[in-house]
Amino acid sequence: MRRIEHRLCHASRSGFDHFRLSAKCGLALFALGVAAALPAMGQEADNAAVQHTPLADTILINGRIFTADAFSSTAEAVAIADGKFLVVGSNDAVRATAGPGTKVIDLKGRMAMPGITDMHIHPVRGGLAERTYCKFSESAPIGELLAIVGKCAAAKKPGEWIEGAEWNSVLAPTLDKAMLDHVAPDNPVYLHDNTNHVVWVNSAALTAARVDRSTVPKPGGTIVRDPQTGEPTGIFRESAMGLIFSAKPKPDKATIEAAAQSVFGKLNAFGVTSIQSAQASAEEVAAFRNLETEGKLTVRVRTQWDFNPNLAPAPPAAMLGRFDSREERGPQTELIDPDGAKIYADGIALGAGSPYLEPYAMAPTYGHAAIDRMALFDAVLQMDRLGLAIMIHAMGDAAVRTSLDAIEAARRANGTRGRRHVIAHTFSVDRADRGRARALDVVFENSPPVVLFPNDLMASTEGVLGRKRLRETSPIRSLLDAGDVVAYGSDWDNIPEPDPWLALQALVTRQNPGAPDRGYIGRGEAVDLITGLEILTINGAFGLGLEKRTGSIEVGKDADLIVLDQNLFTVPPDLIRNTKVLHTILRGKSVFVRR
Repeated sequence: MRRIEHRLCHASRSGFDHFRLSAKCGLALFALGVAAALPAMGQEADNAAVQHTPLADTILINGRIFTADAFSSTAEAVAIADGKFLVVGSNDAVRATAGPGTKVIDLKGRMAMPGITDMHIHPVRGGLAERTYCKFSESAPIGELLAIVGKCAAAKKPGEWIEGAEWNSVLAPTLDKAMLDHVAPDNPVYLHDNTNHVVWVNSAALTAARVDRSTVPKPGGTIVRDPQTGEPTGIFRESAMGLIFSAKPKPDKATIEAAAQSVFGKLNAFGVTSIQSAQASAEEVAAFRNLETEGKLTVRVRTQWDFNPNLAPAPPAAMLGRFDSREERGPQTELIDPDGAKIYADGIALGAGSPYLEPYAMAPTYGHAAIDRMALFDAVLQMDRLGLAIMIHAMGDAAVRTSLDAIEAARRANGTRGRRHVIAHTFSVDRADRGRARALDVVFENSPPVVLFPNDLMASTEGVLGRKRLRETSPIRSLLDAGDVVAYGSDWDNIPEPDPWLALQALVTRQNPGAPDRGYIGRGEAVDLITGLEILTINGAFGLGLEKRTGSIEVGKDADLIVLDQNLFTVPPDLIRNTKVLHTILRGKSVFVRR
């Protein structure tokens, strides 16, 4: 008899090479037993089953499919029906699900794998940067940078703001407002550095923001001043950035929606099917919802409401009053989870913006937190109580410890069955804190292009933190060995492209894929390829609380799958970066095909 349930059970055993039977398989076996005992009833059931057997909408055959299941198994083929994986296994098992209307994709030996989850990205800001910013490379010398800003100013009306990115943060000590005044005297200028923790502005921007020598920044922020006059030089760090940020005009609804849609297409081309959108605003969430309604949302999105003390107009505890109802956040949908919140425990090490357990190498300081310890505890307690999934930005090992302490206190107060939380970046984690995240149901997110690439920024970080701490950056292997879950985040647009293949190569080699001659960061913390692929896929899904829906290719899960132009298991590690995605499928629907 030809039953889809029987094929499912057979494929589960042969495709995954283990005996994990689903509830559907159990029911199917029960039905077979009844049919054997009652022939007449069994024949009648067979006829009904044949008549109502679901067939695949799409099948992919002749592939090397990495499933990211519990056994890291591979399969030849998959069948998709109603947006779910119907069968995962051999070509024969999958072909048996094909009907007259089934679309057949011959992989011709190519590798396929689950869609990628980017746990830390700023999609709208990145989209706006591509569409509206004054753009220049972080490697541009000052003269070239200023020439580009001058051209941007020439295209603007007097008084219109110029926002641009991204200059190299190591240039900060050499920059001042007068440089920008010379090329853009009639326009406020606001330029992000390559970390988004420092901005460079001109006199017109200072005037618009009403910032002068008497202005006092929030705790943890720095207004760099002329040592002789006390006047702001135009360089603002960490929380002080909010003084200028709040004066900038916001983009309109149509611009935000267009920026988001363009970025989601970019992400699909890199194989990304799920994201966590950090620092999302109400306007951005509204844009995502409009795209979903129009059938144009091509990634899953968890939005993180922004409680960034660097830029927020009020303390986090005061802001949280807005999020105590479903009406404010809006409903969860198939593709949108609006129940996240992001808060900063610290900034970056440059400028002593990250607290450490041991003093900095360059100055007698332990660094500065972005928020008072008790304020962080209170905010995390309330966020957790409201059922928000929290992302805490924590770079320094003291900030990571404080973040874990705050989540532990919230778990004790609110119970342990709340949403899964995330600590972003995993730059420095003290040995005593490795393994704590597992017990607290917390995921460590790592941003390899930000913290693993030997480059000018990391060279400057060595001068700040010292050789030993730099070599212990991003202890991913140690965290995994301690039982913690580590997931991938690009932190784009703090990097040039949200390219997960560069990140994967860095995870495996601990080198800068674009400059391997610059050496390594923590070679002993490299991971093998399969672990790297799991960090990009099932671990990210786990971080979003979606591990039962996506992140691996298994029967019953959403059909999120990508096809690659090269087999990562056969190419040398230093060629991983060249990977191109040929086809991206989200919930059974093609959202990208390379032409």
